[in-house]
Order: sequence, then structure tokens, then C-alpha cells
Amino acid sequence: MKGFLSVVLLFNSLGCKAHSWNDRSMVYGFDNIEPSANLTWTPCFDDFTCSRLEVPLDYSDTSLGTTSIAFIKLAGKNATMESPSIIINPGGPGGSGVDLLLTNRAIASQAFGEQYNIVSFDPRGVNNSGLSLDCFSGNTEARTAFSRLHSTGVTNISSTSLEEQYYSSSIYGEWCNNAVEKESPHGFYVTTPAVARDLLTFIEAEAELAGKAPSDAKLWLYGISYGTVVGATFASMFPDRVGRMILDGIADAEQYYDNDYSANVDQMDEAMEKFSSFCHSAGPERCSFWGPTPANITARMDNIILQLKNHPVPISEVHSRGLPALVTYSDLKALFVDALYVPTASFPVMADILHQLECGNASALAGKFDGLGVTFDAGHVIQCADSYRRNKLTSIEEFKSYVEYTVSKSKYIGDVFPIFVDSILCRSFRPQLPDSMVVQDQIIGLDRPTSFPILIASNTIDPITPLISARKTSSRFPGSILLLQEAVGVSCYQISITKPSQIRV
Repeated sequence: MKGFLSVVLLFNSLGCKAHSWNDRSMVYGFDNIEPSANLTWTPCFDDFTCSRLEVPLDYSDTSLGTTSIAFIKLAGKNATMESPSIIINPGGPGGSGVDLLLTNRAIASQAFGEQYNIVSFDPRGVNNSGLSLDCFSGNTEARTAFSRLHSTGVTNISSTSLEEQYYSSSIYGEWCNNAVEKESPHGFYVTTPAVARDLLTFIEAEAELAGKAPSDAKLWLYGISYGTVVGATFASMFPDRVGRMILDGIADAEQYYDNDYSANVDQMDEAMEKFSSFCHSAGPERCSFWGPTPANITARMDNIILQLKNHPVPISEVHSRGLPALVTYSDLKALFVDALYVPTASFPVMADILHQLECGNASALAGKFDGLGVTFDAGHVIQCADSYRRNKLTSIEEFKSYVEYTVSKSKYIGDVFPIFVDSILCRSFRPQLPDSMVVQDQIIGLDRPTSFPILIASNTIDPITPLISARKTSSRFPGSILLLQEAVGVSCYQISITKPSQIRV
């Protein structure tokens, strides 16, 4: 248990040196590494080794050709060629595991022990791996125009906002469909089941490199957020290939494949309410928005929300000759979304901004909502390819019902969450994928246990990947263990120290 806690707590620790196992020249980019069907490790980025593993575009039709998946490894000081590799599966979809491990290299030795090698990767369509797709084909003006039409603010901010977001969403899918048709015929071959098969290819190639039977290879995985969908998918497809698996900060895989994110709002307001109690407990010296009671803090925050909803704040920047801005209710809601990911780090910042707003200064919120726009396509392409046969959000009636539900569940986040996740963008995608690429029927649900029980971890109050999803996932995998940490925030991002008495199994 202690080792697991280190995984959660040490994302920002000190770096560790890796051992290179060959004499190839050091490289600092994956373009300098030749893809290979064999697992060939090249020294890279000073402390790591890298590989581009060649995999089939479609495992059911190898005649279509191949693509390459970027892997990066940090070797443990006491690791050997036969040591298991623990694969860190990034969040997203669209998250880069290469960047994750480069930025947080200490997680390897410090969290898991020096006897293991730590590996991460960029899934299909992401960063250094193949099949990346630019839906607007480099046309920044078109992307900006779409964003202006679609990002109208929180979904219920006006009488027409919901309709504008729904109808404009079709533009995005049409551009992506066209980009695949004209430039990247296999650009939609980036689904999560395909990624699960890529991981199977990796562990078999690694076993072969170590002189072991590929058929005996087992996956050791630490999955984060969307990475838990990858882990759950792999465990459902290949239950006898699960070695050690930790799924941390659970996304409901079944709802994910249905393009249904309604469960995600389950604990948002519960987490937001903790802001008031934490701020009051911290005292006026440590919380700039302090009040004599938590109820006082909540009431003042609610008043700011109401004031900003009715009266946006213009910022002229006339004296500094900067760009003018209009701070809106949507900017404030974007602040709340950001704060919920890591409350221990973000709540003090949110308190400072709320204090400034109360004093009449809104400049810290300027442009906050703009950061929620579609700036890169990988996440949405994967999300929409995964759900295209099961998408439960295609009509305006379904979109309206979804928005009404999220608003009813969360007064603080519910109205911004639909545009934050932006799952409505998937309604006009037409991937035309083979059966091997998509989820068939129910993905989560086994009639036999995995070869080793899965450890499922969650905070007791998780505003993005809620506890309800962890409980549901655990119930679907026989023999799995649910580990709860009494903390607030997204479990996989939690970096505050937790006492052993706060851990429950």
C-alpha cells in the first residue's frame, strides 16, 4: 500500500538517472528513430531510452500497412533485461505519455522502486505517434472561425447558446471527415481498442527481446483518468494478460464509449463546497477570501457569480495600450473547472481571484474561458472514433436533456461542463471503422477474473472522475480491490500528503 501511495504523491519529485542498454547515439526527437517491428531501444533525452514500435494499422487486415507508436523508458538502477516494465498510461484522450514521463521522471524510481523499468507512450494519433490528424489542415483562420461560432460561453448563458453550440458542432466533424478523406485515409484508426492491441504488441515484443515466450507476456499498467479506460478495455479484451494493474481516477468506460459524460458531474458541487470550509479553516492569513463562517464564504461567492452573470466587466486596457477584454460569467465558470482538478494547489489561487473580484478587479479572469476551446484535435478524434457506433448524443433533444441534467446536478460547474468536455462535437463524425477497431456490445463486464486482481483507486470526493465510477468499475471486474483516499480532487493529480489513517480498502 505504501508503494501505491508513492505513485499518487510523487509526480513532482526529483529526477532519477536511467541506464542505457546499447551504444547508439543519443537522440532528442522521435523523428531520428527508425520504426521497427522489433523493440529497439535508443538512448534519448539524456536519461531515457526511446523506441518507435511498428504496429498494424488494422490488426484484422495487415495488408493496410503499419504505423508507429512512440515509447519512452526510464530504467531502474537495479533493473535487468528481464525486469517488468510498468507502463504509465496518460490521461486524455489525447494526453502524451512521453511528455508525462519526461516532465515527471522521478515517478519511476521513487514511486515504484529501482527494480522496475518505467515506460510511457503516446497512443495512436497523439504527439510523436503515427496517425496524427489536423482537422483544419493547417487553416488557422478556419479553426478560429469555428471556435468563434461554437464557443459561445456556458451552454445555458442565453436563450440561443445551446442551439448555437449544437448546430455549429457539425462544422467540426465535417472538417475532420474531409481531412481524413483528402489527406489521411486512416486518420480515424486511433480507437482505444486499437491502443489496447498496441499494448499487447508491446509486451509481447518486450518478452521476445528478453528471451521469453510472447504468449506469456503480462501487462503491468498504471492508468490515469482516460488511461483507466484503456486499462479497463485491455482487461476486458485480454483478461489473461493482466499482470499488475492500477487504475487511478476512474472514468466510466461504458459511458465513455456511449459518449455519455453525465456521471462526471456527480461530485462537483461536493468538491466546490469544500472550498468554503477549507478557506474558513485556513484563516484570513492563508485564505484571502476568508469569512467568519463557511456559509458566509459560500454566500459571497454565490453573490459574485450572480453579479457577473448579470453584469460582465469591461477591461479597456486604455492606459497600458493592451488589448481590451470583457470578463464574463463563463470566465468565472472556467476558473471553477480548473480549480477542481487540484484543489490543494488551485483553491488558494481561486480565493485570490474571488477576493479581487469582490474588490472590483476582474482582470485576472480575462480570457479564462477562451482556454476551453478546441486547440488540438487528437482528443476529440479519439473520443469521437470510439463512440461513433454507440453515440447517445446526436440530436438536439438529447443535447438539451444532457445539459439540463448537468445543470441540475451542479450549480457551479453544470452549465460549463458540456462545452468543457464538448462531446456534442462527435455527432457529425463518420469514421467508417472496421469491427476490429470498435467496442462490440458491453466492454466492461467479465465472466471470469483477470489473471491478477486489478487495484482501483479513487478519492472519496473526486469532481472529475467521481467515486461512483470507481465503484461501478470495481463491481464489473471480479476480484478487483477498491482503494479509497479521503481527499478532495482528481485522484491521479493528488499531490498532498495523506496519512495512513485516511486510506480505506
